[in-house]
Amino acid sequence: VSSDVVVGWSSIWVTGIVVGVQFVLCYAFFMIKRSNDERNKVFDLYETRQHSLGHRSPPPFQPHWYLKAYQMSDSETLRCVGLDSYMFLRLLRFGARLTALGTGLSIILIPIYSTGTARGNSTEGFNKLTLARVEHGDKRMAITVVAWYIFIGFILRELHNEWKSFALLRQQYLARGDEDVPKEFRYSILCEQVPEWLQSEKRLKKYFDRLFPEKVAQTTICMEMSCLDKLVEEREKVLNNLERADACAHHPKVSIGGRCSCCWGEKVDAIEHYRTELSRLNTSICHERELVPLAANHVRHLRKCDGNSNALDVISMSMSAISEGIQQLQTHDGQEFTHSMPLIECNESHFSFSDDDEERDIGEHINQIEINESKISPSSTAFVTFTSLRAKQAAAQCALTPDRTSMRVFHAPDPRSVLWENISFPLSMQDTAKFGMKVVWIVGILFWAIPVSVVNSLANLNSILQALNIKTVDSSKPWYGFLSGLLPVIAFSFLLNALFALIIVAAKRVIKLKSRSDVDAYVTYWHQLYQFANLWLIVIGGSIFNQLQALLSNPESILNTVANAMIGSSVFFLNMILTQSVGKCAHDLSRIPKYSQSLFLRLWRSERTPTKRQSEASKTPDTYQWGYEIPKITFIFMVVILYCPIVPIMEIFGLVYFAARYITYKHQFLHVNAQSFEGGGNATWSSIFVFIISIIYMSEAVFIVFMGLKKSPLSSGFGFVPLVGTIVFHLNLRRNVITYLQNLPLQRAAAIDVKEGECSDFNRLIYLQPSLNTCLDEQFHVVDSNTRGPDAVF
Repeated sequence: VSSDVVVGWSSIWVTGIVVGVQFVLCYAFFMIKRSNDERNKVFDLYETRQHSLGHRSPPPFQPHWYLKAYQMSDSETLRCVGLDSYMFLRLLRFGARLTALGTGLSIILIPIYSTGTARGNSTEGFNKLTLARVEHGDKRMAITVVAWYIFIGFILRELHNEWKSFALLRQQYLARGDEDVPKEFRYSILCEQVPEWLQSEKRLKKYFDRLFPEKVAQTTICMEMSCLDKLVEEREKVLNNLERADACAHHPKVSIGGRCSCCWGEKVDAIEHYRTELSRLNTSICHERELVPLAANHVRHLRKCDGNSNALDVISMSMSAISEGIQQLQTHDGQEFTHSMPLIECNESHFSFSDDDEERDIGEHINQIEINESKISPSSTAFVTFTSLRAKQAAAQCALTPDRTSMRVFHAPDPRSVLWENISFPLSMQDTAKFGMKVVWIVGILFWAIPVSVVNSLANLNSILQALNIKTVDSSKPWYGFLSGLLPVIAFSFLLNALFALIIVAAKRVIKLKSRSDVDAYVTYWHQLYQFANLWLIVIGGSIFNQLQALLSNPESILNTVANAMIGSSVFFLNMILTQSVGKCAHDLSRIPKYSQSLFLRLWRSERTPTKRQSEASKTPDTYQWGYEIPKITFIFMVVILYCPIVPIMEIFGLVYFAARYITYKHQFLHVNAQSFEGGGNATWSSIFVFIISIIYMSEAVFIVFMGLKKSPLSSGFGFVPLVGTIVFHLNLRRNVITYLQNLPLQRAAAIDVKEGECSDFNRLIYLQPSLNTCLDEQFHVVDSNTRGPDAVF
């Protein structure tokens, strides 16, 4: 936005009207449909948690939902939603508090700015309420400095309180875990780069027994068995097809021998075909499992067990008899807890394995499998479960050697977050892929200016028309404000969604991270970095790039150009906040996309009886992807903090955004959504603090530069005071708080062991690979073609 362009209100008013209409329609749908569901006792849409998490949810269909959500205590909210979601809510509440203060300050600053004496196109229209209206060297800027001091001081105070609360909750989580996560998880570690001579469970157990005598409960070596994994995946697809075919009112046909299942080839009865395929795959899977020493022993012990035994007890007894199962988990992109578990002067010769005939048999059997190209072999990834928290924490915290080629130990994540398809991928190859993708993302930021500039140009349609030699239109027209206000925001959202999808693919398919918590951390990190780039590219996209020739002739004008562009670009950010606030909140509450999807499926399946799998899927709570949600929130943080002293009206819009988002997310977390795994607040607080503090540093630097451009050296000099205070605060926080939250202190771990006693009765293998776990084999719920009953089992 050039400095001589008058920034009008039309796009803001039009965006506000559109958002208001969206809010009314979506909220009306929400209230009407919710009332109908309450009368009919239907929980699938607005009370999904009642199906699987009723013990951690408030009563359904409470009146005055917004008041109930707001009034629920912090302790009860934490119990219901878990630490990750709870800290996410506190992040939103933190945003609401700082923008509430900013709104109070804006009430003071806006009248002061509007009575400024500066004149020109860049001080008219919307800019009457901004710092652009204040003349250079005006004494009014002293009030701006005082307001900035109050604002930054309040932010640092709130951050201190948030970290104080999080420190206590984090230590409680490390000590007690989450109530829905198995207890074994807290006692487990993930081992990477396990050397070949330790890639058997008994040898690995002896190795750790030597380091931690009588403290090792289970060990498990993860197997590389791509053939078995593919068979299990194929069986899942066949099973789905069989259930859908059996649910049809008529007997469907399927083509075999052709290029696809819908055309060409010979037409046969679908049910009989899929049953034959299912039988074949079951036989192949059993054969592959027999080739895996772990699975073979598991099957033999299952055959010896009483047929009336509980399935979970059976697998626990059999697996503990042949191996001390190991819990499988890995950390995220930051690798905060990486420590070297050395083979320091500990190699194969230091351990006596000569009497281990079974291990030699296993090794010979694996070699035979490799010769037969079955692709079954032990990997360099393993899990170890200890009997005491002291031993587990010591193993995770002690760096006995700096040699990165030796075994590396990480805290185990929630077993529900493990990406089993990537579990056997070597850590060294993962590090190489991560470095390669880092280069790609950094180079990508350099070219990211191109699509962002295209999006930003949509805010000035007349410039596009001029470039195309088309007659310009009157920018005061309502439809012009509608298009110039919403088109850039919508295009920007599509652009960010595409970026998010690309980062997800890189994390899962290229780097092959081993848990969803790792994926969330990786996506959050890079998505957030691009959000930082977005802000400045949006600001300069319509100024520096459009005035490049003038800047080359007068490079000293670049700061003035960027400063003017920041004020001009504030309208784009206001429109973005508007579209993401009340209207989007009402849209999320209404769950219209989810309702439309279920309605379409019911119409499409009008001649089918829903299978049990389909019925259960409709009752599964949706989850939020932190790598998608958090960068959007922190981007708004960046805007409201950066613009507080420059465009104070931004704080009012920010308050509406954070307040509406806080109430909406809290209600959804309590009644509708549920996270599928728990990370102990790392994803929603620890990992994003670096971005929040970076936003504060950046905003303070911009404030100093802005005051300098306004020819107020005294105000600019005073701007260094909060900057120094922030540095001192950050260093003190890192030294005294953050460093000690990465692990559970050994003193506290020992106190828990003394109070609760050490655990030696770990019978469940929560990190057993699904392809080997017969208890996870599908129950073949297929509707019988004669009875059409929902509980018939094939």
